[in-house]
Amino acid sequence: MTTREGSLEAPIRHPIDWRSPDYYDEASLHREEERIFDICHGCRRCVSLCNAFPTLFDLVDATQSGEMHDVAKADFGKVVDQCYLCDLCYMTKCPYVPPHPWNVDFPHLMLRAKARKFLLRDTRARDRLLTSTDRLGTLATIPVVVRAANRATEMPAARRAMEMMLGVHRERRLAPYAVKRFPDAAPRTVAWPVRDGRRTPGKVAIFSTCYVDYNEPGIGLDLIAILDHNEIPYVIAQRQACCGMPKLELGDLESVLRMKDANAASLAA
Repeated sequence: MTTREGSLEAPIRHPIDWRSPDYYDEASLHREEERIFDICHGCRRCVSLCNAFPTLFDLVDATQSGEMHDVAKADFGKVVDQCYLCDLCYMTKCPYVPPHPWNVDFPHLMLRAKARKFLLRDTRARDRLLTSTDRLGTLATIPVVVRAANRATEMPAARRAMEMMLGVHRERRLAPYAVKRFPDAAPRTVAWPVRDGRRTPGKVAIFSTCYVDYNEPGIGLDLIAILDHNEIPYVIAQRQACCGMPKLELGDLESVLRMKDANAASLAA
């Protein structure tokens, strides 16, 4: 056991060996969950962040001993389900992230549990559908479809059906789809001369993301206006795929890899 209380060093990240069979081994995963959960329980600085931590601490506090070893491993998934991999605990709160000897990387632990769940096909069809943002966006923004799709989000009968089939609450506000997608609405760049800064290149490749492409193209158009105002030339990155975050939250690491490879090639060009 280390005597170091915390760390003032910059966080580092260890590579994930997600191809290894041990990464998906249930007993190995549970041992690491129990180890890190016990450290979190003894610290609790992260209680003000996402609901994963109050969920964990409530599970511990509900045991007769008030200790982590009495929490049922079957309940570990309740903690995992509350994490959406924002990384705030890792980047801003936890004093035990690597290079601290305790090596607490809570988001990577949650990702491991999500990946095992996905490998076992313990994910709902609706989650696999809703995380396919490119497929949904491309379909919903077809000119003859987009108005009907937006209208359906306002119709009580359609929202009841959506709640029943997809688990999307009927009162949940949904972002409308844009009639014209950002890549189609974006004007061509003015051929400003490229003026490299001391630490930055003087031109921009815009990776616009699914939300800007399909829901809020105005965000991308505002960015273009800023670039034009500052006489900075830009291009819209071609053949963009989803950034992969929805699939990462689902634990679908193979899909994330495919999206990464597609986007890396596009952006590198």
